[in-house]
Amino acid sequence: MSRLPAAVAAALVVGLAAPAPAAVEQAPPPPRIERVGRSVEGRPINVVRIGDPAAPRKVLVVGCIHGNEPEGRKIVDLLRGAVPPPGTELLLVRNINPDGLQRHTRQNAHLVDLNRNSSQGRRFLGGPGTPYYAGPKAFSEPETRAIRALILRVRPAVTIWYHQPFGVVDRPETGSDAIARAYSRISGLRFSPLAPRPGSMSRWENVRVRPGSSIVVELPPGTLSAAAAQRHAAAVLGLAAGAAP
Repeated sequence: MSRLPAAVAAALVVGLAAPAPAAVEQAPPPPRIERVGRSVEGRPINVVRIGDPAAPRKVLVVGCIHGNEPEGRKIVDLLRGAVPPPGTELLLVRNINPDGLQRHTRQNAHLVDLNRNSSQGRRFLGGPGTPYYAGPKAFSEPETRAIRALILRVRPAVTIWYHQPFGVVDRPETGSDAIARAYSRISGLRFSPLAPRPGSMSRWENVRVRPGSSIVVELPPGTLSAAAAQRHAAAVLGLAAGAAP
């Protein structure tokens, strides 16, 4: 894949903020909303599909998996108004942990850390009531089963999982770091490998689907500014366009 020139990345930011008249005249198909599952307490989990459903390149963006790390949803909201690059479809999941968001907790309503609930590298991290409780078994939770089914169905070329609060782009535990470094370059968020995350969804996806294709972006703590959200949305579109060595 070719690198995305800085000028193109800047244009993507401008385009998100104020679409050009030509983009309005040639409006893409309206977003398509699909229900992929429900939370423990019955709240809907949806994916919004932007672009050509027949496009061969799928880019999945998950705005929130921990209910107390919500700022990635702002990036997803911006991307709903974007025009994906030719041959690309965006799949936007604003929040796979609506119960945790409602409760302002990291965990879901079963007190399970959804990002420790996969089958990959899973190990005991504490029982119920502890911060990183992985659940009684792999994919025990309806939320993780819902996103697992979506991933296995569409097999994304790129997946971005938003977290907080470390302010870095993490290195995938399996595969090349090219996608993560490209995201870092476009967004301006520094690339810095974190410690392994046993049972994480990104770790599982990199083993199960395509090594190096799934990355974790740790946004800074607190509120994400509008300008920062635009830079991150531009980085997503850059990856969709093939912005990696």
